[in-house]
Amino acid sequence: MLSEFRDADGGLGAFELNQRFTTRGSLCSALERLPGIQFEGTRSSFWSLAPNRFTFKGQTYEVTAPFGDIRIAPAEAGAVYRETEELLRMVIEKFIPKWQNRERSRFCRV
Repeated sequence: MLSEFRDADGGLGAFELNQRFTTRGSLCSALERLPGIQFEGTRSSFWSLAPNRFTFKGQTYEVTAPFGDIRIAPAEAGAVYRETEELLRMVIEKFIPKWQNRERSRFCRV
């Protein structure tokens, strides 16, 4: 469901969410409601491959789907920000329980 990409020192460089649980558009809509996150301009359409950029605590991030899963990473390639840890924690606390319940309900219908 969630993959973390860390550097040799353990700094979080990016994380990915399995697209089975959400879409890039719905993730961006959900992120937009979190405190401290501001998307730049208008977000790209659902079908666009262009990244959606947002700022969080003064750092610029991108939401992309390079290999099918949805990646949240600093806009600057190879950058590692300590704010990424807080962003990951917010995503886990706010969204993962909802997605897990939704996934369970798909297979546990009576």
